[in-house]
Amino acid sequence: MPDKILLVDDEPAVLAGYERLLHNNFQVETAPGGEEALEKLSTKGPFAVVVADMGMPGMDGAQLLAKVMVKFPETIRVMLTGNLDIQTAKRAVNEGCIFRFLTKPCDKETLVNALNAALVQYRVAGFREQCYRAAEENERPEKSATDLALEEAADQVRVLLAKEAKTRLPSTQGGVYTGKAIWIGTEHVVQRISCTIAIAHPRNLLNATPELGAMVRIAYENGQGRVEAVIA
Repeated sequence: MPDKILLVDDEPAVLAGYERLLHNNFQVETAPGGEEALEKLSTKGPFAVVVADMGMPGMDGAQLLAKVMVKFPETIRVMLTGNLDIQTAKRAVNEGCIFRFLTKPCDKETLVNALNAALVQYRVAGFREQCYRAAEENERPEKSATDLALEEAADQVRVLLAKEAKTRLPSTQGGVYTGKAIWIGTEHVVQRISCTIAIAHPRNLLNATPELGAMVRIAYENGQGRVEAVIA
């Protein structure tokens, strides 16, 4: 089942617009306010991401996301606001540990990129939690399709580079990587950045797929990786 995203705004027209904008990319549900959002999180969760408008009456976005952080800490929290001043930002960070701020109106590309980055964060954190629990119980965690795809990429790296070679996921917040594309799978593009280190870039975060063997620079901004050829 796809990871779900909850969109919270007190304006019905805005929620309807989000649903039209995102329904082809994500599984989304909506709530018209903070109390309704908490109810839906409790009864229809888990949700991977909650996107909340700051300026809602009653329970505002910062208050909602602070409650989400306490009650549903695994859910990634994104704030939408039409007036991102310093005090709003400080309050939202302090109260709700916000993953990303977005300003209204928010175009589709920016919103989709932010949600993809949030989903990557959610999945990585979830697998770490499985590992911690498995270590405590002396069991191996059940692997998802995403984990199996990453394991396949790591196996290819060990074959192509060395048995001791390490495979890492990229930092999607400002990471920059230069090296040769050594393997292209269904889920990842693997880039060698040293003799024993490779980066497995999720293909759904890249703006293009490099040619196998090409020297490329991949730079991340706002969760999206831009691929550029490096001229020798």
